Amino acid sequence: MNYTPYSENKNKNYIFYIIIVAVLIIIAIVAWIGLSNMNDDTPTDPDTSMNESSKPDSDNNSQEYNSNDSSYNDNSISENPKDFVSDIIPSTPTDDTVSNQPYEKSYTMPVNGDILKDFSTDTLQFSQTFGDMRLHTAVDIACKEGTFISALTDGKVLSVEESASLGGVLTIDHGDGLIVKYACVKEPKFKAGDKVKSGDLIGKVGTIPNESSDQSHLHIEATKNNKPISILDFFK
Repeated sequence: MNYTPYSENKNKNYIFYIIIVAVLIIIAIVAWIGLSNMNDDTPTDPDTSMNESSKPDSDNNSQEYNSNDSSYNDNSISENPKDFVSDIIPSTPTDDTVSNQPYEKSYTMPVNGDILKDFSTDTLQFSQTFGDMRLHTAVDIACKEGTFISALTDGKVLSVEESASLGGVLTIDHGDGLIVKYACVKEPKFKAGDKVKSGDLIGKVGTIPNESSDQSHLHIEATKNNKPISILDFFK
């Protein structure tokens, strides 16, 4: 057989193809091995693979929770819902609790002005109108006619009437035995039965027949448990 350059090229081609086939076979084998390893590494179901020792001991926990041990019962929440609510929400005071608390009244001077005549039960004072000396169981506060009069403190109006000696008289029960007569009142703002608050405007200063010769003023008479007192005692 004659060896020619063509035959040499043909042999080289066979060798090339053989190498390619061998490489493809090797690649296929490597790929198959890789796929086999991936299947072996697939994670299993965690529920089935969990170690028994890592599971929570439900029986032990249940026994501990339902234990009758005193240390648990002392800190447990009451089975009564009302007891539980009272622990987290402070109770509101009842009417009885509120009524037992002391009530402090506020006092307002009925008008602003100088004391024209002070209260006295043992010292005689001169009366310009009658020209004599007499007791004065009231307080006269100098002010202009028409000045607004304020309620001394909270109370309830007992009466509104006209007096021949004191002019218009508005009488208020201020509680705790305190009764106050606001004399020489005109244009009263309240009627019998009305409730007033400290500082409420109850009328205007008018004139008082028994003291008509004196300077214009508000005449106030007060009693505490039927005993004459001075309203100025509340401002000392």
